[in-house]
Amino acid sequence: MICGEGRAVIERSPRDVLEFVLDLPSYAKVDTKIRRIRSMDRTGNTGTVRHGGHLRGLPGPPVTLRFELEPWSRLRFTSAETGLAPWVFRFDGSFTCRPLDQGTEVVHRECFTFRAPWRWALEPYARGWLAQDTREEMARMKLLLERTT
Repeated sequence: MICGEGRAVIERSPRDVLEFVLDLPSYAKVDTKIRRIRSMDRTGNTGTVRHGGHLRGLPGPPVTLRFELEPWSRLRFTSAETGLAPWVFRFDGSFTCRPLDQGTEVVHRECFTFRAPWRWALEPYARGWLAQDTREEMARMKLLLERTT
């Protein structure tokens, strides 16, 4: 398993932050792993998203993720057992928000668990990149959200 974690204090409310993440076309501007968005279905605080993507330049199969929102403190994404992606990897990602006087502390974590035989090549290839990219993703998110305040 490889994971990345990024943190930022963003001068927006927790609701603004989490709704931004759930607006996948907008969020894809800061998450460079997201490619072609195929669908997004939301019913209340749960739903699914399906999109193409890549890790460190390598394209992967389209992925379907389930999400669950705990208003307005946490948003979690997990792999759905559909398509080809589960044969290659599983994904678990989250955004945790804590209101502060000067905005919202946001902690974003994402983990990929690769199946054999891909694990032996993809984990060393993507480990350092994912750690750095997740930190940079939060910096891009902060910049974009604070610019649109």
